Amino acid sequence: MNNRPGDMSDLCLSPVAIELDQRLEALAGQSPPEKLEQYVQLRTDRQPRNAPERAELLLESLTHMLPLHGWDVQWAPRGLRLRHDQHQLVLGVPEAVLGYLAT
Repeated sequence: MNNRPGDMSDLCLSPVAIELDQRLEALAGQSPPEKLEQYVQLRTDRQPRNAPERAELLLESLTHMLPLHGWDVQWAPRGLRLRHDQHQLVLGVPEAVLGYLAT
């Protein structure tokens, strides 16, 4: 199986993943959940009303102003999934973020 980059999107995985991981790490110390909600509101200019919207807006705030270079970012059971063509990577999510999503 050939795991070499197939296009420019594949080459951009590293910077995209590193930036998302740094953003997640910055949220690790955000407690209580109100601080995370403030983070979301500042980046999306919206206030989540329910759990699905909370997850959607948090994802939007994490990718805010981040060039994704063709990578799709979505929630997965194990964390934050980056996907492009047949390639995918899952980043772990800090407990503070999981707690916010569960409220």
